[in-house]
Amino acid sequence: MRSNTLSEYYGLDVEKLYAYSSGEVYDAYKLFGAHFIEWNGESGVRFLVYAPNVKTAYLSGDFSYWEYMENEMIKVEDTGCFVLFVPNLKSFQKYKYVFIGDDKIIWKSDPYAFMSEGPGKSASVIYKSEDFKWEDREHLEYRSNNNYDRPISIYEVNLASWKKDYGKYYSFERLSTELVDYVLELGFTHVEFMPVTEYPFDGSWGYQQTGYYSITARHGTPKDFKNLVNSFHKAGIEVILDWVPCHYPKDEFGLAYFDGSALYESDYWHDAYNPEWDTLNFDYGRKHVKNFLISNLRYLIEEYHIDGFRMDAVSYMIHEDMGKLNPDSSYNEFAISFIKECNEFVRSYPGVLMFAEESTSFYGVTKKTEENGLGFSFKWNMGWTNDTLKYIKMDPVYRGGENHKLLTFPMVYAFNERFVLPFSHDEVVHMKGSLFNKMPGENFDKFSQLRLLYLYQYTQPGKKLIFMGGEFAQFKEWDEYNQLSWELLEVEQHKKIFEYIKSLNRFYKNRRELYENESSWDCYEWLEADNYVQNIIIYKRKSLESEILVAINFSPQNIMEHSVEVGNIKYRVVFNSDSEVYGGRNKGSFGELHPNFGKIKIGIAPYSGLILEALYD
Repeated sequence: MRSNTLSEYYGLDVEKLYAYSSGEVYDAYKLFGAHFIEWNGESGVRFLVYAPNVKTAYLSGDFSYWEYMENEMIKVEDTGCFVLFVPNLKSFQKYKYVFIGDDKIIWKSDPYAFMSEGPGKSASVIYKSEDFKWEDREHLEYRSNNNYDRPISIYEVNLASWKKDYGKYYSFERLSTELVDYVLELGFTHVEFMPVTEYPFDGSWGYQQTGYYSITARHGTPKDFKNLVNSFHKAGIEVILDWVPCHYPKDEFGLAYFDGSALYESDYWHDAYNPEWDTLNFDYGRKHVKNFLISNLRYLIEEYHIDGFRMDAVSYMIHEDMGKLNPDSSYNEFAISFIKECNEFVRSYPGVLMFAEESTSFYGVTKKTEENGLGFSFKWNMGWTNDTLKYIKMDPVYRGGENHKLLTFPMVYAFNERFVLPFSHDEVVHMKGSLFNKMPGENFDKFSQLRLLYLYQYTQPGKKLIFMGGEFAQFKEWDEYNQLSWELLEVEQHKKIFEYIKSLNRFYKNRRELYENESSWDCYEWLEADNYVQNIIIYKRKSLESEILVAINFSPQNIMEHSVEVGNIKYRVVFNSDSEVYGGRNKGSFGELHPNFGKIKIGIAPYSGLILEALYD
């Protein structure tokens, strides 16, 4: 028998609780968790948890000296939910749920907690969302009118290790000035935070979460995080969050076997267990799982004004053997349906972007769902990244022949999706070395090739992403426990790489040829694709109204008077990666180049690239 009254369970809509496990409830965070309410003239907190396989549930906390027997929760009919109202509680008090099973007692954090204790501890924290004066109305209006034909250059950052305060985590307050000013100076259009919702283990980089609704306490309060986002928005920079709907850790206080049974994971261990990360996979066939995750997107968009999400591990989600990546496996239709629902939901917030970390050739990642696509805004082009880094790491002696195709093959599929070209954290961990140390040769050659790598990235079709430290040629690979090597910015060559990235971002944002109309061959034209002897590639990038020419030399040879067919159009060099300003030797072409019999002659320094603009009379 279902209740027809809203007053019986502290004002809860019981019909909505029934729908939680059988329908769509995409604002579940407004029901579940700890909420301040007035009840019968008393102020207090209403706690609601979904634990359908539990016979008896209790609430425990510091307010009861962690005794729980006096706070038995009320079962809400057959909804699977338990509720309790406790008067006179305050923000920042700690709590947990206690479930009594047939043979054991289970202590759990609140899946919907708005704040958690932080690393090393596991209690949830009562938190009342404070009034926050957002100052980003202009930003949100601008965002809502955005389309894909715009410059997007992303600075990917791990907040726990960007900078340290004498070994301690930087606060959101300090990040609101120092990080914002830094990203603004570099000229990036977007910042992407590796996961910032609560996770117990730094070594997971945030990708094994126990508090999807809790901004990590490492850096401050939820209000402090709002101020960080607000500061970025006031600076004209959009904020992307890494979001992890694939899997979660096995920590006993978290989602794992939450009510003593498989609640968020599959009943079958083969489907539940993810051997890739020793974690548990979400079961997308369960309605409450979809409601939990899609509500999480809504919460982060509405509560924190987030501008976009990068969905982690999409490849693992869409294959039936999740976490095993069996290339012959069938697709997980529940996961595919869930992903489509996520993207359709986010589309209701104009301008909010969805990025897919998807490493296979799955069809239609960025196609609209009504066209049988997954509905993402952009897909990380990990094939391009792998081929490019494989090529650039080679001794130049081996860059010719068949290996030259590592540069040209990515163009075969460059317009199959809307892509981001990422040099992400994944490329500078697990003994892979930093980007700088992937370059062969002596230090001068390494710096030259790193500049060339970035020029190549910024002039290829696709949006751009660079992981922190890459902007000043960090020597060592990323270490999540220590800050970046900031002392390198006192070294001339590293400071010049920093200035180089600033110049590239400025140039990129000011040249429509590099970001407009990127969905087809209309934006690109090969002029010289197959020069594997000299390791040269030359191509045009085109907007609807103009074009630029890009010439790249991946060899250690100084290319002199190389002929390029351009017709009767004059060109002017507007960017030379070998400029002395950036640490080069001022070799190669500069200034205007006039055609002779339909050709211009260019010089390209070793490991360098040029960008030339057409001059029309």
